[in-house]
Amino acid sequence: ATLSDDWSQAGDTLDRISFRPDFAILVSPVVSMDEIAHKGSRQNLLGKYDTPELREKFSCDKQVSTTTPPMFIVHAMNDPAVSCLNSLRLFDALKRNDIKGSSLHIFPAGKHSIALRNNPGSTDEWTNLAEQWLIETGFIR
Repeated sequence: ATLSDDWSQAGDTLDRISFRPDFAILVSPVVSMDEIAHKGSRQNLLGKYDTPELREKFSCDKQVSTTTPPMFIVHAMNDPAVSCLNSLRLFDALKRNDIKGSSLHIFPAGKHSIALRNNPGSTDEWTNLAEQWLIETGFIR
């Protein structure tokens, strides 16, 4: 949702269709490839090609631009796998680029297992909040 490379041009009739998403809903996202990265995700994505340039390119928070779609971001403060700092950095980048309609929700519980239902405490409200966000932003009626 943030990387600007467009690999959709294949020389066919589908080239006229934009592949840019209208919005993104991210739950416990791995955003950064730097010191707060989920190490396994970075290894799986970059592997032996891990360079400072690729870490920068694949850090979503560093690729946000004015054409990035609005995002609804959910994370748990007690996530032991992916630090909620990832979501905070991404939301900060969305705010700095004036991506209107973006929303961030960090809940106290849920660890790295926030699901569509049966979440602990207030975390269980995230799907209702996401639905309301989709309505407020005009993506659904």
